[in-house]
Amino acid sequence: MTKKRMPELLAPAGSPDALRAAVANGADAVYLGGRHFGARAYAENFTREEMIEAFDYAHVRGVRIYVTVNTLVDNGEFGELADYLFFLYREGADAVLVQDLGVAGFIRSVLPELPLHGSTQMTVHNASGVQFLADLGFRRVVLARETTYADLQEIKRKTSLELEVFVHGALCFCYSGQCLFSSLVGGRSGNRGCCAQPCRLPYRLVDAYGKELDSACPGEHLLSPKDLMLIRELPALIDAGVTSLKIEGRMKRPEYVATVVRIYRAALDRAYGDPAGFEVTDEEIRDLAQIFNRGFTTGYFYGNPRRRLIGYTKPNNRGLPLGRVTRVTPERRVVFETRLPLRVGDGIEFWTGGGREGMTVHSLQVKGEQVSEVEPGTRVEITVPFPVREGDRIFKTHDERLIQAAQESLRSGGRRRVPLRVRAAGKIGEPFVLEAWDPDGLHVVSRGSFLGESAIKHPLTPEKVREQVDRLGNTPFALEEFNCELDRNVMFPLSEINAVRRDLTAALEVARVRRFKRSAPKNDGLFWKSVRSRAQSHKRHGMRPALAVAVGDFPALQAALEAGAEVLYFGGPSYRGRKPWSWKLVEQGIEMCREQKRKAFLILPRIWQERDRASVEEILVKARALHADGVLVGDLGGLYLALQTGQRVITDFSVPVFNDPAVMTMLDMGVRRVTISPELNREQLHNLAFRGTDFLELLVHGTLPLMISEHCITGAVATFDRPVDGDDACPHLCRKYSCFLKDRRGYLFPLVQDEKCRMTLYNARELCLIEFLDEILAAGYSNLRLELRYFEAEPVKRITAIYREACDLWAAGRWNKEAGKKAWKELSETSLQGLTRGHYLRGVLQEEESRVGDGYIG
Repeated sequence: MTKKRMPELLAPAGSPDALRAAVANGADAVYLGGRHFGARAYAENFTREEMIEAFDYAHVRGVRIYVTVNTLVDNGEFGELADYLFFLYREGADAVLVQDLGVAGFIRSVLPELPLHGSTQMTVHNASGVQFLADLGFRRVVLARETTYADLQEIKRKTSLELEVFVHGALCFCYSGQCLFSSLVGGRSGNRGCCAQPCRLPYRLVDAYGKELDSACPGEHLLSPKDLMLIRELPALIDAGVTSLKIEGRMKRPEYVATVVRIYRAALDRAYGDPAGFEVTDEEIRDLAQIFNRGFTTGYFYGNPRRRLIGYTKPNNRGLPLGRVTRVTPERRVVFETRLPLRVGDGIEFWTGGGREGMTVHSLQVKGEQVSEVEPGTRVEITVPFPVREGDRIFKTHDERLIQAAQESLRSGGRRRVPLRVRAAGKIGEPFVLEAWDPDGLHVVSRGSFLGESAIKHPLTPEKVREQVDRLGNTPFALEEFNCELDRNVMFPLSEINAVRRDLTAALEVARVRRFKRSAPKNDGLFWKSVRSRAQSHKRHGMRPALAVAVGDFPALQAALEAGAEVLYFGGPSYRGRKPWSWKLVEQGIEMCREQKRKAFLILPRIWQERDRASVEEILVKARALHADGVLVGDLGGLYLALQTGQRVITDFSVPVFNDPAVMTMLDMGVRRVTISPELNREQLHNLAFRGTDFLELLVHGTLPLMISEHCITGAVATFDRPVDGDDACPHLCRKYSCFLKDRRGYLFPLVQDEKCRMTLYNARELCLIEFLDEILAAGYSNLRLELRYFEAEPVKRITAIYREACDLWAAGRWNKEAGKKAWKELSETSLQGLTRGHYLRGVLQEEESRVGDGYIG
C-alpha cells in the first residue's frame, strides 16, 4: 500500500513577527494579506516592502507564501487590484486565495500562471463545488468548516483538486461567505474584510410575544462557537489525503502562532510516522488551551455537535481553571489551592459576582514565604487589587513561561534550517573553494582571494575546516554532509575560510530567492475591452420590467401568481411550520405557471453536503421532466450540476456577483442570468457595464437571510435539561413557536429551520427599494426580484401587487417620486418588521470607516 503524502502545515501571519514565528516553529507554508483586498482588514497585515521581505525570508527557508485576495471587489477597485496582483506575481507569491469569481476570471485571463486557491469564503462544501473550481483553473480549495470527515473522504474520492481544511482556531457560526449579519446590521461587511463579529455578542431566544425560551441556557452568547481543535484527528486527516492543514489566526499575536504551530508540527510528524501509536500529550492540550481558547470542539468533523459547539458563557479567551478562592483577608490577601503551575508574571482572572477581573501575579506566598513559582496542589496566597469573595473561580489567562518560549523561538530562528551538502577544496597556490548543494538541486560555488600556502607550523585539517564551515547559526542553513579535499601541509587563514563561507551562504540565499521571481508586463487592457464589448453587444433598450418572486410554499406561489408575478422561484427546501413541498405540489405549480404564461424556476438549496447529493440531482431531473423553465442556483456545486445537465440557470444572491468580471465569468460558464449582490450601492450599480442587459437581476424587496448554519439555536438551547445525544433530544420548538433572536437593542431576528434542521437567521428589517424604482429601471435593471420566501401567502400577495402596479405605471410613464413615497408608506404601514433601504444609499463601509461606529443600518 502506498504511503499517504505528508500534509502541509499552513500557518497564519497577520504581521511580519507572526510570519517569523510560523517559519521558526515549523510551518511548511504561511498565508498572509496585504493592506487591502484581504478578509482580515483589522489585522496588522503587510506593506508591499514587508511582503517582499516575507517572500524572500520564507522562500530561502523552503516555506511557501499564499496571499489572501479573498474579498469581493468593486469595479472601481480593479485598477488597484490589477497592480497588486502583478506585484504579487513578479515578487513570487506561491498562490493567491480568492473569493470573488470576477477576480478569479480576471487572474485566469491576464495572469494564467498565478496559482489560484479557493478561499473558504467561496462556501465550497461538496464535490461538485470543487469540480466547478477545477474547471475555472483553480489548483486548491479550502473546504467549508462544516464538512464532516465522511463527506471529506467522499469529496477526495471524487475530485483531484488539492483540499485544504482548517484544523485549529476560531469558527464562524454561519457558513463562511454566506454571512450578511455584520454587513446589514452594522455596515461592516465580512465579504469586504471588515466583519464586526456580531456572533460574539449576547442574544436571547424569544417567541413572537417576547417570552424568553432560553431560561435553561447557561449563558447569552448563543451564536459564539468554541474554537476548533483537530489535533487528535491528524492521523485520520492524513489518511483522507488532505493536502493542507490550516491553522486560523491572522488576528492573533506572534506568540500564539509560535505556540500552536510548534505543537501541531510535532504532533503531525508523530502522526505521520506512527499513526497507529499516535497520542497527544496532556501538556500539548494544556499549552494549546493556555495560549488561547474559547473552549475546544471538533466542530462538525464527526457530525453535528449540537449544543456542544457553542461557548455560551464567554465569547473570548477563557484561560484554564486555576482554582477557587477559599479565604479573603481584610487586606485583600486571597488564598486558594492552585490546580496548575503558577509563576510570578503569569496572568489570572477572577470570575466575581460583579463580572470578570484580571491581574498579573507580582508576588506569591506559601506558608508566609515569598516564592517565584508553585506547583499544582499548592496552597498559595496573593494580593488582589479588587474585591473578590470566597468561592469565586480563578482562571489562568497568561503563562509567562509559554510566552517566553515562543519569543525565544523568534530570536533563535527556531527549527527551520535548509540542509546543505558542502564540499571544500584547499590547494597550495590556489584560492580556497566551497561548493554547496541544497535539497532542491541548487548549486553555488564561492572562491576566496588568498592563495593557499605551505604551512610552517599548523597545516589545515579537514576537522578544522568543517568547524568553520559549520558556523551557520545566523543563516537559514544547516550542514548535513561535508567533504573536504586538502593538499598536504596547506594553510589558509581561518578568516579567509569564514569569508568564503559567508559569501557562499549569501550566494545561496540569492539563488533560492531568485527562482521565485517572475517577469510580467502589466497588460489587462484586452480583458476590459472584452468585458465592455460583451456588455455593449447585449444592451437592450426599452425593456419592460419583469417581476420575479421567490416564495416558500404553495399558497405563497398561488398568491404571487394572482398578484402578477411573471417569474416564480419555488420548490427546494421546506421551512418548518409550513406545508412542505411535494413533487405533486411542484408539478401543480409548474402547470399553473404554464397556463398563465409565467416562467417557473425550481430552487436548488444553497447548502447541501455531499450526503445530500441525491436530493439535488432529483430536483434537476424533475425540473427537466416537468418542463420547468430552469433552476435558481444558490451554490457553486449546484451550479456545476445544473450546467452539466443543460439546465437554464439563474444564480441566486448567495453566489455573490459584485462586479462586471464576475458577470463575465458566469456567462462564460453558461449561466443565463445572475442576481446582483445586495451589498452593492446605487453608485456601484450604476457603474456596472452589464446594466441594460437581460443578464442581471436585482433584489428590490424582501426579508434577507443574514446567516445559514448547520447549528440550530432553537434545538440546542431547548435541550439543556435533556441528554445531548439522540434524535429524541430536540423538542422541536420550531414546530410550536415562531422563534426570534433578540439583540441588546431589542431588535428581533427571525429564525427559520428547514426539513434538514439547517437554520436561517433573517434580518430584523424588510428591504424595500420601491422609492427608487424609477432610477433603478431607468438605469437598465429591468429584472426585479422580490425575495419573499420568509413570508406567507397574504403578505406575498400584497407586496407583489404593489410592485406589479408600480412596474405597470412606470412602463406607462405614470410613475414618479411621489408615487414611490406613497408606495413606501403603504408597505411600511403593513410591515410587521419595519422597512430598510439596505445598502442602496450608502453601501458597506470602507475599511477606514468601519473602524468606528456600530449603528444598525439595515
